Amino acid sequence: MGEDSRVVEVRDERTELARAAIELIQRSIGDVQPMADLLSELEECRRGLPSGGDYHLLAALDEGGEPVSAAAGVYLPSVRAGFITYLAVKRELRNRQLGRTLRAHLLDRFHADARAEGAALAWTVGEVRRESAWLRTLVQGGRAIPFHLGYFHPWMPLRAEGRYVLYREPAADPRAEIPSHEVARLLFAIWRRAYRIRYPLQSETFCYMLRGLEGREMIGADPFFAGPDG
Repeated sequence: MGEDSRVVEVRDERTELARAAIELIQRSIGDVQPMADLLSELEECRRGLPSGGDYHLLAALDEGGEPVSAAAGVYLPSVRAGFITYLAVKRELRNRQLGRTLRAHLLDRFHADARAEGAALAWTVGEVRRESAWLRTLVQGGRAIPFHLGYFHPWMPLRAEGRYVLYREPAADPRAEIPSHEVARLLFAIWRRAYRIRYPLQSETFCYMLRGLEGREMIGADPFFAGPDG
C-alpha cells in the first residue's frame, strides 16, 4: 500500500473520493475544518481561482479505490513555505509507512509550487502535539526545528497553550534562528491562507501569539526538545 501508483491527488470536490478522503481526516483527527470549507478549497483550485497559494489533497488508495490515508496542505507563497494542514491514516493500517509515503508526495507538490513561481521552497511547516515521538525523532536527527513560541491554531483556547508545536523542516533556508518579524509573517500566512481566518488581528489568540514575539529579535528552537527526553 505504500507504492507510488496508489497515491492520487484529489482535484475535484464533486467526487466521492474527495468526501471520503476528508471524512478519513475528520475521523482520525477530529479538530478539523468543516467539510464544506475543504471542498471549497478543491473547487477553487479546479476553477483556477486566485486563492493565494495552491491547495493539495492527496490520498493513498487500497485495491478497492478507498482511501486508507490522506494528506492536505497549502503552499504559502508570501513566505515560500508549504504548510501541512492534515495527515491521517486508518487506525488499523498505522505503522506501515503510509503516512510517510503520502507526506513525501505532498512535499514534492510544495517544491513544484515554489518552482512554478521562480522560487525555492524555504521550509515545510506543520503543527503536531508536543509529545509527538515522530517530531522528536526528526529533531534529534537534525531534520526539523520546533519554533520556540506559544503556538495556537485558530480553534484552540488560550488555556491549551503548549499542546501543539509549530515546526519547520528546512529546505532552501537552513537558518537555525529566524527574525521574529519573519515568524510573525509565517503565523499570519498560516491563519489567513491555510485556515482562512479573514482578519487574524481581530483574534485575541492570534494577538497573544504576536505578543509572545515582542522584544525577541530572533526565534530559535524550542529548548523542550534539547534534552534526552525531548
